[in-house]
Amino acid sequence: ALGSMVAARLANAGVATKLVLRAGSPRWRAVDDGHLRVHVSGAAPMTSFVAAASDAADADVVVLATKVWQARDALLAATPPPTAPVVVLSNGALALLDEIPGVAAAATTHGCFETAAFQTTHAGAGTIWVADAKAHGVFSRVEALNSTLVSSDEMTARLWRKLAANCVLNPLTAIKRCNNGAALATEADRATARAVVEELAAVADGLVDAEDLYDAVVDCAAENAENFSSMYQDCRLGRPTEVDFLSGWVVARARA
Repeated sequence: ALGSMVAARLANAGVATKLVLRAGSPRWRAVDDGHLRVHVSGAAPMTSFVAAASDAADADVVVLATKVWQARDALLAATPPPTAPVVVLSNGALALLDEIPGVAAAATTHGCFETAAFQTTHAGAGTIWVADAKAHGVFSRVEALNSTLVSSDEMTARLWRKLAANCVLNPLTAIKRCNNGAALATEADRATARAVVEELAAVADGLVDAEDLYDAVVDCAAENAENFSSMYQDCRLGRPTEVDFLSGWVVARARA
């Protein structure tokens, strides 16, 4: 959903953009004359026709916005040129940085969910933080993406805040079957959130503190109150979740 939203907005702004799909996949069947019709509802609604491709061989910048457990295979299949920075916009980016050398991470508070293939609801307009100047130059062509270039140290802190939001809001919304706005509705929910961020802070090697992480979770829930998390969607549709790369990564780091 996030990748479709970003691609549609970039293409609509005149940026040469391609959505890379696996040839022969169900989504590939939506390609018509080399393009995909992507509709974005919610914040700043629009429709764009985005070029489709089966690889990223001619890319200047690659934005990896797959499910985190699909990211490695997707990147291998995309075969981007070595000169193109690969920017990870997936949940679980800290886990991917451990697994895939050479990629650059970004963090975002934009909230999106799909109602059908290439039908994306931009439920929460947020920010993209990125430390790669070339990627920022692309994202900043679209005002609605609200791209901010940050230092590598700030990027690391942003990734921990993003992880905190994912580790708290995604499971709570899946368990409660609610949107982000209702995830912290009770005192018990907020106590769970505080317990989770304290565990995160304990394994973050002093990079962030628990109060900062808790504030990030609260802010994300408010900013994306109408959004349904990816884990909620995955559980609802019987798909694999990203929990092993979120909470699972935290547990593995604590045990290391």
